[in-house]
Amino acid sequence: MFQEGAQSMSIPSPPPADSLCSLPAARLAEGVRAGRLDVEELVDAFLQRIAQTEPGVAAWAWHQAQAVRSQLQGLPRMEPGRALPLLGVPVGVKDIFDTADMPTAYGSTIYRGHQPLQDAEAVARLRRAGALIMGKTVTTEFAYAHPGPTVNPHNPRHTPGGSSSGSAAAVADFMVPLALGSQTGGSTIRPAAYCGVVGFKPSFDAISTQGMKALSPSMDTVGIMGRCMEDIALAYSVLAQGAAPGAPRPASTGGLAARLCWYPGPDAAQADDDAWRALHGARQMLLDAGVPVGNVALSDAFGRLSEANRCIMRFEAVRSLDNEFTRHSEGLSAMTAELIAAGRRTDEPQYREARALVAGCARELSKALRETDVLMSFSTPGTAPLLATGTGNSVFNRGWTAMGAPSLTLPFGAGAESGLPLGVQFVAAPGCDALLLALGAQLERLFAAGPH
Repeated sequence: MFQEGAQSMSIPSPPPADSLCSLPAARLAEGVRAGRLDVEELVDAFLQRIAQTEPGVAAWAWHQAQAVRSQLQGLPRMEPGRALPLLGVPVGVKDIFDTADMPTAYGSTIYRGHQPLQDAEAVARLRRAGALIMGKTVTTEFAYAHPGPTVNPHNPRHTPGGSSSGSAAAVADFMVPLALGSQTGGSTIRPAAYCGVVGFKPSFDAISTQGMKALSPSMDTVGIMGRCMEDIALAYSVLAQGAAPGAPRPASTGGLAARLCWYPGPDAAQADDDAWRALHGARQMLLDAGVPVGNVALSDAFGRLSEANRCIMRFEAVRSLDNEFTRHSEGLSAMTAELIAAGRRTDEPQYREARALVAGCARELSKALRETDVLMSFSTPGTAPLLATGTGNSVFNRGWTAMGAPSLTLPFGAGAESGLPLGVQFVAAPGCDALLLALGAQLERLFAAGPH
């Protein structure tokens, strides 16, 4: 079992391109279902990868090889008419989701060794689809800000981002092809961009949060991380409430699935040169491919969304973490204690004003984008900062999370000096998840093809 602690400063190289660990989740599951891949051989390949790389990355809060192998006996059986879209696929689960067979500590010393009685709904859906839970990935304390031990697989001196630190690092380092995260500010999009993987934050409440530790219930959203859009869409089809098995495939309307709009946003001054180069580069690649990129005009109220997200979070966190603060305050980090203290200084009129602002902006966003438009913006202010500075700035994610809008980050280029990954973010109107997933798949192919 891996414990939190010191890690080596040497990061192993990626596995060979033909390694099982390099294959997309969709291909792995297809191979297992067709009998071309032996599931025990598949599991052993990923367990060996974790044993090799985990000492340098520290992505796992809890992982035990025997606990993974024991799941093989309980895998759902192939039967006529039964869809098992993730059969045999290893998945990482952020340690804020309850698991009946693995400890769940929520990133806190208060809950060390805590064993839930049942799986969170998202975990249960993964298991019913045939997935193997490889362990619990590191989260910041209660999915807020106090970091765990995980480092960025591209450079161990830099943060992987937060709060879904371990999930992003595990996917980026080929320990798993898919991982569950969450987002209340920027906790899926930011670490995915920092680690150079695909990150998807669905519309609010598209995926059940039952059994996920609450921080700010009106904004908490389950996130998905993977290395390609096909896997993201496949996982979403399993996890989304009311979704049919199989990846969503909206009808093609010719060209791209959506019209793109340029929107650096009201906080654009916080983006550095690397982030601007990525955003401009993505737009230029689209234009060179003959894809028009328009503009979208949003009101000045959007400039207040980031602070509204913080206000709502701290007000609700007081209620969500009341038990921990009341009974175990000595076990809280200074960051979490300050969040709760700030929440106690936030009165209900301030909270209601923030919620009203968010609701108004959500209506405006839906009207501006309708069901056919997607805006493009920064994923992060730049590449991953040094570990000592924290988990990074979520300013380009908070507003979309507060409004419940689906957001997607795709890898795009690297920092000029650091060489660390960059991403570009795409945002659709609330409820337009399938549109965004379809567009993401098209953009991924276009970006992979390179300049025209």
